[in-house]
Amino acid sequence: MMNDLLKLRQQRQQAFWGEVLPYLRYVMQSGLAIVTFFLLIVFAAWYTTFLQNVPQGLPVHWILLILFTPLSIYGSVRTYMRTADIVFMLPLEVRMREYFAPAWRSSVIGKTIWLLILALVAFPFYVRADMNAKSLSLLVIVLIIAKLLGSYGSWQELRMNTAAARVGYRLLRYVLIIGLLAAFLWLPLMTALIAVVVIALVYIVLLRIPGKASVPWERLIATERNHAAGVMRMLGWFVDVPNGERKVSHRRWLSFVGNRVPWIPAKAFRFLVSKTLVRGELLPILIRFVVIGIVFVLITRESWFGIVVYLLFILLAGMQMTSLRKQHTDTLWLSIYPIPPESQRLETVKLITQTQIWITLLLWLPLASAGDPVRMILTFIAGLVAVWLYRRSLNRKWLKDIEAEAEFD
Repeated sequence: MMNDLLKLRQQRQQAFWGEVLPYLRYVMQSGLAIVTFFLLIVFAAWYTTFLQNVPQGLPVHWILLILFTPLSIYGSVRTYMRTADIVFMLPLEVRMREYFAPAWRSSVIGKTIWLLILALVAFPFYVRADMNAKSLSLLVIVLIIAKLLGSYGSWQELRMNTAAARVGYRLLRYVLIIGLLAAFLWLPLMTALIAVVVIALVYIVLLRIPGKASVPWERLIATERNHAAGVMRMLGWFVDVPNGERKVSHRRWLSFVGNRVPWIPAKAFRFLVSKTLVRGELLPILIRFVVIGIVFVLITRESWFGIVVYLLFILLAGMQMTSLRKQHTDTLWLSIYPIPPESQRLETVKLITQTQIWITLLLWLPLASAGDPVRMILTFIAGLVAVWLYRRSLNRKWLKDIEAEAEFD
């Protein structure tokens, strides 16, 4: 039976990646590989120069805490669960541990590898900026402990019976892991190690308190659906992919967005796409993306590499919003109501551009307080030019796709 469950998961994993891998060829052809390689070379050159002249008084502990926290906290697991499992796999509920164990292990190992790579890259900076830096081996051990706690806590949260418990323990996971990393970075060695052990033990004990389901079928299926949709959404930045089921969140604090759009046929699609942006999964992704971008720009603002990072995040923000293009390609009422066909392209591109301009301004604020004012103004102008170039590229690609579809028809 155990071999059957493992084989089932492997088959589902192969089926999923069998759908994804054909699109990766088009992603590479889009120039992503060349751009990534170029950015790695630029980063390596900048980082080498930076290590040779680390500024005095740099908040090294805060920088490392910001770098290590996201990868330590994030603990998603790919289970490849499906809706029909509620019926057909329910009799095997007592054996599902055998199905989930390899999924959890592979998730932890994969994310830990990325975390350790980040640690190896950041350690030379840590040693040069902090005279009392801990050893690399201790840093690696603490990061592994933080990663194990983050993944274990995330999995236990999925099993909790009440929404209040899941939200509360998610917040607790964030606070304790940040506290664990902060204790290691700021406190003296022995005190730091004691604090790490105490925090880990307390967290494990606290996780035993709330009631949990043996297998939270519906939550696992919904989580897996969101993971798969996220992969397809990223591929959608480069190539047209099938649209899966979309999650809608009624965010009351943003309900005003789109309400002032004129009630005329030419602007009807603007209302729809505005509501799609604020109620869909794209908004929280953009918010996290902008926060990360601000942190990276803040760290690199004293050098010319900061300008490269600034422009890169502007372009990546535009790529994030490209998924709005395909959000309503299969919406029935668009073919019923008298909406000008061209308005879908014009209003979507206009919304992407306006949002990208706001992101350009937010990312520029950390740069505004550093360096020559003339340089800062020119950097902001360069950001606006990048937005304009991306708008042209998006328009050109959209029109090209329309022409291709017309020829096919």
